[in-house]
Amino acid sequence: MSGMRVVELNLEALDLKYARLSVRRPAAERRLLASLGESGQQSPVIVVAGAEPGRYVVVDGHKRVHALGRLKADVAKAAVWEMTEAEALAMAYQMGAQGKRDAFEEGWLVAELHRAWRWSLGEVAERLVRSKSWVSKRLALVEELPDWLAEEVASGRLGAHAAANFLVPLTRVNGPEGRQLIEKICALELSGRQIQALCAGYRAAAASARRKIAEDPARFLKALEAARSGPQDPDLSETENRALKQMELIGNIALGLTRNLPQVLGYDAGPVACARLWAAWESAQKRMTLLVEAASALKAAQKPNTEDKHAQSGNTDGDLDAARSKSRQPQDRQGPGGWAHGGAGSDSERAPGSLAAAGQASPA
Repeated sequence: MSGMRVVELNLEALDLKYARLSVRRPAAERRLLASLGESGQQSPVIVVAGAEPGRYVVVDGHKRVHALGRLKADVAKAAVWEMTEAEALAMAYQMGAQGKRDAFEEGWLVAELHRAWRWSLGEVAERLVRSKSWVSKRLALVEELPDWLAEEVASGRLGAHAAANFLVPLTRVNGPEGRQLIEKICALELSGRQIQALCAGYRAAAASARRKIAEDPARFLKALEAARSGPQDPDLSETENRALKQMELIGNIALGLTRNLPQVLGYDAGPVACARLWAAWESAQKRMTLLVEAASALKAAQKPNTEDKHAQSGNTDGDLDAARSKSRQPQDRQGPGGWAHGGAGSDSERAPGSLAAAGQASPA
């Protein structure tokens, strides 16, 4: 690039007015601060000459300048571009900054070039190497963004994706109530998925329910999570209820697989299906063996208590095992449930062979 020189400039001589075009990212800023403190400034910030002699306007590298100030540095390495501020903003975007900016940052840049510097949308599109449609959409995005919401996005308290896709549409029709909800969302520091669920629930709710959601979005999210996880046993903790659901899920999956396995691993199963499914079975069997061993060890440690409870209820381990043995059909002992009927050690050796035999047997 012609008309460029690299110099050291006093931090006090740098004008950071275009820092407002960037979103704050606290985590990234902390990493930058640590890097500068350890290794020093590796790449120069980009500046152009300001209106006042001896002053320079930073067009790229605002976070580096902030970090250097926090580290009590006196100077910053800077590349001085000999062009206007608007041309430098567009050039910096072309030289790779476009991969680092979110939709709002791009929209703020478009607005700066179009509104403040009086570039036509066509010229903005040409200088940013974008289509005129893209430029128009970015401009519309930030122009319909209320100032108070723009501040939340710029501060990093609210993610740009969630704001653009879920919250901006909310502000168009919901007025003060929508603002109340968004302010609560920002205070809760929710994930994008939670914000999406919250906004979807709010839009679908009746007017009275919307007011309640806006007043206490955290309560709504808890109710939504409870509805998704199903009924909870009040005598169990949250972790115990989760384990119970997982055990029920394993049982349901095992039952479904018992019914479907003969269809996919019968005598006419193809070689590709056999290879992949048997490999998956062996992996699942090993994991199930670990689970069985862990559960058996825990049950053995609790045996005195469990025996008393079973005696009181009229069921013992022997009764249960006898009942299971009587209820089994011959095909059950040959199927994929074979590993669950004996000891964990012998199962891991026996099951693949018995399953393979069952899957490869020809009909009489």
